[in-house]
Amino acid sequence: MANFNTYQTRNLYVVKALQDSVDDLAAAGDICFGSTATGEAFLTYKNADGIVTRSDLIYPQNIKSLKKTAAADMDIKLQQHTVAVDTNEVTLSNLVGKTLTCVITISEVISYDPSDSITVTAAVVGNSTNTASAAAFHKDLAIAIAKALPKRDFPFLKVFSNGSEVTANTDPSDVTGAAGGVVLVQAPQKWVRGKLSNEPFDFSVAFHLHGSNIEDTAWGTDTVAESSISGNTVIASAYALADLEYFTMGERGDFYRGSNWPNNYEPTYMINPFDTSTTYDVLSIEYAWQGGAENIQKSPRMIQVAGPTAVVAELFDDIEALQAGASS
Repeated sequence: MANFNTYQTRNLYVVKALQDSVDDLAAAGDICFGSTATGEAFLTYKNADGIVTRSDLIYPQNIKSLKKTAAADMDIKLQQHTVAVDTNEVTLSNLVGKTLTCVITISEVISYDPSDSITVTAAVVGNSTNTASAAAFHKDLAIAIAKALPKRDFPFLKVFSNGSEVTANTDPSDVTGAAGGVVLVQAPQKWVRGKLSNEPFDFSVAFHLHGSNIEDTAWGTDTVAESSISGNTVIASAYALADLEYFTMGERGDFYRGSNWPNNYEPTYMINPFDTSTTYDVLSIEYAWQGGAENIQKSPRMIQVAGPTAVVAELFDDIEALQAGASS
């Protein structure tokens, strides 16, 4: 599951539109910015249950950090490994009868401990067909890797040959090789709000050559870069923000997260990460509450607003202007 931290309080407001006043909060996700006569800022918000709520008062001079983050900057960028035969190390025509293995180590399968890993070994035996060219060899390598990977509803990684995905069920006659190699791409995992994160697995690749009267040779190269395979380049940040919404709603009053089921309170969530047409920029306000006398110690807090770019930008400008006025 996704893990988050919190100050003494951390609240997330998922918004759709910025309104001028409380009277204009007509729909779920409407928010307005306000300030008191003495200059404290606050947000008034209509949540998914139609309830109008108000944030804490934020003293401009107690704001430690004010920043906005674009949705695209929070996306998880998937990595690709381009695996290719290294003709500087081996001569294809000499590989007939030799066994070339590609060893893929997938890390952090059970936990975030790198030692929680599994190893997948794909083998190609050289013959007159697959050693005729690099493209021919890469075709058989792509098929071997696809067949060696564990059978899962959500694969550890995806295999692409000449731009097309190859799976264990792909007909070999439908696979074409590419001279540039086989592309292995991180794959999103199953996502369940607040329970299962769809973060991809890291993996590494190693090469071994086996046969009579030969030394083990690293016969291949592994070039790592951000994925360029269409539809397999990023995991949208909306998934992580949906998990953050679950987390912060729990922090408000159900911090054991459903332990009182079936008598627990189930909030109504605003973020639907499966709606790919909607993205969320985030405004983050780190501030502190500070009282008088024995309460002079600062109590750190955070408010975050996730919503359309224009709304986040305008709220940022409003608070920044209030800060400027307070310091002048």
